[in-house]
Amino acid sequence: MQTQPSHNVDKQMFNAAGVLLQFLASPEEVGDAICLIRGTMPPGVVVPLHKHAEIELLYVLEGSLEFFMAKEGTQWATAGMGDVIAIPSNVKHALRNRSSLPVTLALVTKSHLYAFFRELAKPFDPNQCPAPLTPEEMQELFEVAAKYGYWMASPDENAAIGLSISDLGSCHEQKHSQSTALGYNP
Repeated sequence: MQTQPSHNVDKQMFNAAGVLLQFLASPEEVGDAICLIRGTMPPGVVVPLHKHAEIELLYVLEGSLEFFMAKEGTQWATAGMGDVIAIPSNVKHALRNRSSLPVTLALVTKSHLYAFFRELAKPFDPNQCPAPLTPEEMQELFEVAAKYGYWMASPDENAAIGLSISDLGSCHEQKHSQSTALGYNP
């Protein structure tokens, strides 16, 4: 278990289907089955409809995020800075950033979801904008999700709640430096 403060600025950035991740405290570092992850969703990025057994606690640090949870009905809701989104086990949910600014979140979840993210995530240069997922990367997302026992919605199921899978992993052009917009200035 880690007893010294961690310098999170030094943590490597990863891209997991368009969501930029920094693994701040792993289950090994915590000494338990939980972890802490910093996630940034650039403008235009969506997390498609899915479900898994692990709970997720999302704390919005910056920006405004839209989220969908099947238990709440068919409506999207918005969470802003300081809001907490508690996603229960096995509830279908999706996220999207339709604003012109990045959304930064703190995510607390269990070790199984941490392992999924670690397997899916690729090292990422924070000075770049995530490109749309290739068909091969989309296939990898579905294969890794299946390996971990996660349910992923079909394109039609995503369309029914207003999501286009073609938006997955891409971000809108920014008029200013992407690294500055995402808050990363190494």
